[in-house]
Amino acid sequence: MVNINIFREVLKALSIGGRRWWISSDPQDALATGSITIGHGDGQCKDRLNTLYFRFPILGELTPSTPADKLVLLIDPCACAPVEPGLYLENGRVMEDFVEDFLAFYPAVKNALIDRLKAEGERPG
Repeated sequence: MVNINIFREVLKALSIGGRRWWISSDPQDALATGSITIGHGDGQCKDRLNTLYFRFPILGELTPSTPADKLVLLIDPCACAPVEPGLYLENGRVMEDFVEDFLAFYPAVKNALIDRLKAEGERPG
């Protein structure tokens, strides 16, 4: 579980091999959808071959007055849902591979959140 503001900070600092992660849905829409969509790839590229999107649920009771900065996301593999499968060229054919998508997306996010948690634990206070 992570507050959306902390998650946003973690994602802002996360970049591997030119690929980035970002919150691609409007947090205010979480009331209607019950989730936040996270993008991975090149945020400027709309080509499905280069960008993946995953949805993660929002925890807790949401009301129309819930401010976006109070949202808490469940970042867990069991709660992750792909928006669309990624597409890959394999032997001249276009293929889908959810496992490959997930492995490109999730471990870096998990490790960045763990690193953030460790850094918080090391602060005096």
